[in-house]
Amino acid sequence: MRLFQSESDIETLIEKFNTCTLPADAWTHESHLAMGVWYLRQYNLTQAMLLVRQRIIIFNSSVGGLVSFERGYHETLTWFWLKTVDAFLDRFGRDKSLIETCNAFLSSEYALRDRALLFYQKEEVLSLEARTFLVMPTNTSLPF
Repeated sequence: MRLFQSESDIETLIEKFNTCTLPADAWTHESHLAMGVWYLRQYNLTQAMLLVRQRIIIFNSSVGGLVSFERGYHETLTWFWLKTVDAFLDRFGRDKSLIETCNAFLSSEYALRDRALLFYQKEEVLSLEARTFLVMPTNTSLPF
């Protein structure tokens, strides 16, 4: 997992994401998660979800990202990852620096790429329904 070297690296990532100047190949799993950490340090979960949804769709369109039934914005995974970051922040604390928080999250089990599969069946989370609408996890025995 790539960690950030400075807070300015994270701030630059967010600025470029928000202004649609981030290269498409820089929009990695780590970038998505760092963006989630940044937004949830600024906004509550509901506000962050509304803003992130809008900004991902705009960003994807700006870089010519393919939007189809199989690719593009994913409502359930966006919610899942923001909910996961929010749960991490509740445990880790919201009073630490951005770089410390972001790198601690990225280094944790919370950031594992296939974490959603602990909560969802693969076919379920890859479905058109889950891409379009929020589908709640089927495995509710695990806390976020």
